[in-house]
Amino acid sequence: MLKIIEQLSSFNFEERKAAIEEITKSIKNGIISRYKKQQPYDNMHLHSFHSFNYKNWSPSRIILEAYKTGLKHIGIIDFDTLEALEETKLASKVFGVPSLCGLETRVFVPELATKIINSPGEPGIYYINGLGFKKIPVKDSEAGKIYAKLHTIAEARNKTVIEKLNEFLHPVTVDYEKDVIPLTPSRNPTERHIIMAYIEKSEKIFNSSAKSNSFWSDIIKIHPDEVDKIRIEKPGDFMEKIRSVLVKNGGPGYVRPDPSTFPTIDEFIKMVNDSGGIVVGNWLDGTNEGEKNPEEFLEFMLSKDIRIMNIIPERNWNISNSDEKVIKVANLDQFMAACQKMNIPVICGTEMNKYGQPFVDNFETPELKKYLQFFQKSVDYLFELTEKN
Repeated sequence: MLKIIEQLSSFNFEERKAAIEEITKSIKNGIISRYKKQQPYDNMHLHSFHSFNYKNWSPSRIILEAYKTGLKHIGIIDFDTLEALEETKLASKVFGVPSLCGLETRVFVPELATKIINSPGEPGIYYINGLGFKKIPVKDSEAGKIYAKLHTIAEARNKTVIEKLNEFLHPVTVDYEKDVIPLTPSRNPTERHIIMAYIEKSEKIFNSSAKSNSFWSDIIKIHPDEVDKIRIEKPGDFMEKIRSVLVKNGGPGYVRPDPSTFPTIDEFIKMVNDSGGIVVGNWLDGTNEGEKNPEEFLEFMLSKDIRIMNIIPERNWNISNSDEKVIKVANLDQFMAACQKMNIPVICGTEMNKYGQPFVDNFETPELKKYLQFFQKSVDYLFELTEKN
């Protein structure tokens, strides 16, 4: 049975469909069952392997895990693609977990062009979601052109990142088509896929752990012995460290976004609405100028007819630095108070696009427990709205 479950994350869709059929039979026969009774928990922001999931889970594997864990609802969101849509519908139906599919992307907000919102160091750029899509935008429609633009922007950026990194990391170089694209089932690689490709290529080129460790030691400024240890014990941390050094703001592979190449927030909203979806705004942590005044921020969202917000709670409370935690928990409380006052629903999730992120939030922690009922009502409202849309 384990082999069949693993088959759910095959890059071959026909193999995944066959696995779904076998698992459905196992559920009906009681071979696979829920570990617990249904919990009052949801995860409405999970990335699948169509963008990046650190466990390499497909949409159907995510929904199966939701069934086994007893979650009430699941929301699958991938960067710049709706490739998960049909599989999400299928797995949701046969596994019996109400699910929505959508995408996350970055847009340009002209009204906030000089303010950093939720994309660190990038004024006017805003991470935003669409959930509950009924269909993929028709190719030649206005919505389809905006949807295609998301892929075009991402691909151009990826190729520029690789061009910069190939020069910086020589002789460790990668080819976009040969080394990066095969790491994703839908030609939708992310920064993490790119970093993964460089790590794999370094192992092939040096053919020696010591030489490879020495190479990365020079890049991330960690002693070779520590590099060896972290690669073995915490490979996810190793990849994230390389990513932060190479492609984040100030790194040799960083590509500063050009607002003119992004869809505007209004274009994205129209695309989502035309495709039967619901626009969901994102709030990061309240530390940037564009978010520091929750009510002002939410009034702007309402002016764009964005009436549901999303947060990633782990970023707001599960923080090792105590001083930072105090600030971000206070910001979270202020934001949640504003949402409740203004009657704006808030959904949340864990992403799972970074190593170590949990499958479901810890709603028993004091920082979140007090909002659990509000989160539940928010998700129920989102599903009701999706059905009516």
